Amino acid sequence: MSNKEQSQSQPQSMIAGYYPLYQAPQNDDDIDLFDFIAQLWKKRRWIVGCMLVTTLLAAVYAFTAEEQWTATAVVDAPGFSSMNNYYQGTRLLEGNVDKSISSEEVADKLFKQFISQASSYNELSKFISESDYFKKLVEGKSEQKRAKLLNEIISDVKVTKEKDSSIYSFSFPATTSAEAKKLLEKYIEMVNANVSQVQYAQLTSQIENKKQTLQNQMLAIKKVAEEQRLEEIKNIKMALTVAERTNIQKPEITGLTKLDSNRLFLLGKDALSAMSESIEKQPLVLGDDYYNLQRQLINLINFKVNSTDAKGFSYLKSPILPIENDKPKRIIILSIGLFLGLVGGIGIVLLYNEIKRRKIDK
Repeated sequence: MSNKEQSQSQPQSMIAGYYPLYQAPQNDDDIDLFDFIAQLWKKRRWIVGCMLVTTLLAAVYAFTAEEQWTATAVVDAPGFSSMNNYYQGTRLLEGNVDKSISSEEVADKLFKQFISQASSYNELSKFISESDYFKKLVEGKSEQKRAKLLNEIISDVKVTKEKDSSIYSFSFPATTSAEAKKLLEKYIEMVNANVSQVQYAQLTSQIENKKQTLQNQMLAIKKVAEEQRLEEIKNIKMALTVAERTNIQKPEITGLTKLDSNRLFLLGKDALSAMSESIEKQPLVLGDDYYNLQRQLINLINFKVNSTDAKGFSYLKSPILPIENDKPKRIIILSIGLFLGLVGGIGIVLLYNEIKRRKIDK
């Protein structure tokens, strides 16, 4: 083999660190950036027109769509002044106990009842369906549409507990700010009235039952005391009879004599006659238990249930007129309309140019 042939058969060495550049194949479908911008600029009126149309449609929707406003309020457990009467009644029902219920415990009980009823689907459904606001909204609509609208409104009403707190937030939607505030106020008032009515009805019933129980206990103590007195009178009269038969006129007892019913006659006729006359005239000895019960009964009789100012909650933030609606968000809707018009206009221009190019190629 000649030197020439050897040199041709041997692979040529590659320079260290050198790599040949990759030549990308040319594609006729590639769009040059400047050409793309030029196409858009040439058809800018199309794009602007498309933006105007979509923005106009968005504006029509934004300014004609039904508005929604939401009124809010923040509540906590009731203060002592708004449940003082209820608390006093609860304390009287307890009677004499070592550890009485605190006002905070009573407030917490009322507040839990208030929140439970405020969160009730049935209570909310009843309130909304009976409101003039809802009746006006569903006027002339079918039963199915009424039910759907009612569920939509209920789902937008929120009773939310603040994290790590006993505070709750209320929110109520409506088509106007004034209506939202009015509905929220009326709903909270209705729930509070229901809670007060139920709790005070229970309190009144419990007080009446307690009074009857105290009266029965007092009558039982009095009956026992009366029977004890009758038994004592009987024993004295029997002893007097024995003293008369044995002709014991004066006491015949010493300091060591054990005086019971069997030896009572030793007191003598004179002493026993005096005892017999006095015991029938003296009042019953009823004891401390009877008078403790009597005190409780008098307090319950004098207690007047007053639910006029009773509240199961207290406002931390009263309902006020909302200053901004929830929907429609006009700025966002107009921005979306403008953006869609821009994208749509560009798409139309590109589609037009592509169709035109294919016709030329044919």
